[in-house]
Amino acid sequence: MSDPFATKVTVEFGDKLGELLDTVTALKNLNLNIRKAALVSPGKASTFFITDADTSEKVLKSARLEEIRMTIINNMLYYHPESSETLVAGKSFQPPSRDQTHPLGPKARAVVQTTIDVKEAPNGSCSLLAVTTRDRPGLLVDIVSVLKDINVNVVSAEIDTMGDEAKDEFFVTYHGEPLNPPMVQLVTNSLQYYLSLAEVEKEESY
Repeated sequence: MSDPFATKVTVEFGDKLGELLDTVTALKNLNLNIRKAALVSPGKASTFFITDADTSEKVLKSARLEEIRMTIINNMLYYHPESSETLVAGKSFQPPSRDQTHPLGPKARAVVQTTIDVKEAPNGSCSLLAVTTRDRPGLLVDIVSVLKDINVNVVSAEIDTMGDEAKDEFFVTYHGEPLNPPMVQLVTNSLQYYLSLAEVEKEESY
């Protein structure tokens, strides 16, 4: 179903967004009008038809569309941090099953101590991403892969290790520019998940 007078936005994330009220609020905060919406049953996609609040016209500019996309993604990450794995990996979310045989459910997962810091580089042409985490084989490839999945380009990198700790710095851009605040949040959440939790889960599955 399309609309010649409105931009179609489709959001699918199981039932984690409930009635999607937080997404509706985020769209309105972008100065958008929701002409109509189809909020369907859990596990199905919900659709919004939106227009610019000032002109009442369909949104067509790629920069504006990207702003809408990133706002929805960061909205999910803010209200539903468990969505980090899905948004980066592009897989359907399946909530972990609770261990019914244990009164307290599954045991707490270990966490690899990881710190992420993003700031504008001194030259102003890119952002400086600093990652401190446990060193391991393939770490650099994994970090670059996560960044590539969210369309962040690595201009250059400086790698340093102290014992079993890696302290890596990456000069990165998003569409040729320093990362804007929504992208900083997405990069931070994505790397935080994969470096502090996903790696632990991978080890525990062996």
